[in-house]
Amino acid sequence: MTCTRALPVATALAAGLALGWFPPVAAQAPEPAKPVLTLDGPVSLITVLIKPDKTADFEMVLGRLRDALLKSENPVRRQQAAGWFLYKSAQAVQGNAVYIMRIEPVIAGEEYDISRLIAEVFPSEVQELFVKYRDAFAGRAIAGLSPMPAMLGQ
Repeated sequence: MTCTRALPVATALAAGLALGWFPPVAAQAPEPAKPVLTLDGPVSLITVLIKPDKTADFEMVLGRLRDALLKSENPVRRQQAAGWFLYKSAQAVQGNAVYIMRIEPVIAGEEYDISRLIAEVFPSEVQELFVKYRDAFAGRAIAGLSPMPAMLGQ
C-alpha cells in the first residue's frame, strides 16, 4: 500500500523539478585541500639530502618553487617566499649534497609541500618537476624551532 501512495508524490516531485517549480539545490564550493606539509614554531629548518649528480635538477625545482610563490595571486604565498631561505653546505653527508632551508617566519597552517605549491601556479609542469625532485631526493629532516631568550644574540 505504501508504494501506491508514494508513486503520486514522487511523480509530482519529478514534474515539479522538471518544470522548474522548485529552486535548484545550490552547488557547494569544494573545500580547499588541507595542507600536506605544515610547519611548527616561528622558525623551521629543513635539511634536504640530494644525490650529488642531481643537484642541478633540485636547484631548478627550487627555482620554480620561488617563481610559483612570487607569481601566486595568493598574498600568503608571497609572504612565504620572503621568509624562505636556501643554503648549500660545503660538506657532504653520506656522499649527498646538503641543502638547508630556513623558513622564518613560519606561517601557521599554510602549505609548505613543494609540489603542491608549484602546482598552484604551474599545474602543467608539476608532474615533470615532481619526478626530478623525487629522483634527486636522498633524505630530509625538519626541525621546528623556538627562540631561547636567555641566549646571546636574542
